[in-house]
Amino acid sequence: MTQPTYTVELKNNIVVAKISGDWNIHADIGYLTLLDETISRVRNDRWALFADLRGWRVSEEVINFKHNRIIQLARKNQQIECWLVDDIDQGKHIQHHIDNAGVPLHKFNHREDAEKLLVENEFYL
Repeated sequence: MTQPTYTVELKNNIVVAKISGDWNIHADIGYLTLLDETISRVRNDRWALFADLRGWRVSEEVINFKHNRIIQLARKNQQIECWLVDDIDQGKHIQHHIDNAGVPLHKFNHREDAEKLLVENEFYL
């Protein structure tokens, strides 16, 4: 098992998240708290989210934990969300949150492709 790690920072109205390792409920709650705090600093302007999920592994216990079905981040003014993933199915257990908010979600295997889409939407890492 690999220790779960996460970082969340704000760069030019882009919330930049990096999560990896074998995820557990404690890490999930800590990450979501930090993510929400960071989003709160930018949600009054147009903003984007870029998340690097490579190396992130989620157990069935975490996937089925009740907060993953009910938690909803405030996504006011979010324009786009880009995920850097190991495979296209990664994160599908949380994808409904972005879909329900009406935010366009794009998954990529290469960082330069994600950055290109962000630039096309006037967001610069």
